[in-house]
Amino acid sequence: MTSTVKAVLVSAALSLAASTAMAETLRLEWVMQGQFAGPIVALEKGYYKEAGVDLELLPAGPDIKPSVMVATGADTFGIGHSNQVISARSNGAPLVMISQHGQKSATTYIARKESGIKAIADMPGHSVGLWFGGDEQEFLAMLQKAGIDQSSVNIVSQGYDIIAWLNGDYDLMQVTLYNELQQVYREGFAKEDLVFLDPPEDASIVSGGLFTTEKEIAENPEKVQAVVDATLRGWQEAIADPEAAAAIVMKYNSELVLAEQVDQIKAMGELFCAGPTLSGEFGKTEMKNFEVSQKILIDAKLIDKPVDLEKAFTNAFWEKAPAAYKTIDCPK
Repeated sequence: MTSTVKAVLVSAALSLAASTAMAETLRLEWVMQGQFAGPIVALEKGYYKEAGVDLELLPAGPDIKPSVMVATGADTFGIGHSNQVISARSNGAPLVMISQHGQKSATTYIARKESGIKAIADMPGHSVGLWFGGDEQEFLAMLQKAGIDQSSVNIVSQGYDIIAWLNGDYDLMQVTLYNELQQVYREGFAKEDLVFLDPPEDASIVSGGLFTTEKEIAENPEKVQAVVDATLRGWQEAIADPEAAAAIVMKYNSELVLAEQVDQIKAMGELFCAGPTLSGEFGKTEMKNFEVSQKILIDAKLIDKPVDLEKAFTNAFWEKAPAAYKTIDCPK
């Protein structure tokens, strides 16, 4: 091998290493599916690269938490919720929410009409299936707000499917709008067959936002801006055309069912279309939502003391994002 060829190969290797090092990662909250259609559409259409970022989307799972992956530096960005950012900060991991897509809780609680449950006040003597590990705290806050002692309700740890509820193992079930609720509908239930206990605003953990670290914001603000911009743009297109977005999602996870992904993306639109989104401010974070999440965490003794919420989120990047990306198609 000549010295010239060696030099070319070394140069190519260094170039490849540099490009790899420049790649950023966005850790999703679950597997590739319609729940993350915005980032997936933005990736597929090249919006991240167009904005100047080489971004890789990575799935998560029960043992892979975006907040942990970003806090440890394994990933650059993550998708998660206000309570996760607050909990991380209380443990010395300075995560920051940089764009809030969801504007209400992603969860609701459903029962069959014949269960005898019509409102949260009816829960004593009944059973509820909840996801433990932090997700149960929203419902416990609902009980507390209603003055109901937890001991009067049979609280069951539910799995990641709806089988136990279908079998009648518990009366009320925690579901996400975009996943388990859609499964219930596919089992033949209609909305009118069900009772919905939606978390009130003062006991609701607003779900679905984009976060990173204080370090990333300080050292690479232009990359943070690019990811915020492209993600807003991807979500805008996904909500405008769920069928086209679902077809793109299928490219990244062939095990999915197209019609189910269309339903999931439409449900994400329902999650987004509240709060500031209704005023043409899609992606904006509101202090009041972080205040509610922090109170829930403190009341549950999941954090020892309040964190400075002024540092837990920023609208600086949202404010600089193109105005054209801050509106989405919401049902009239």
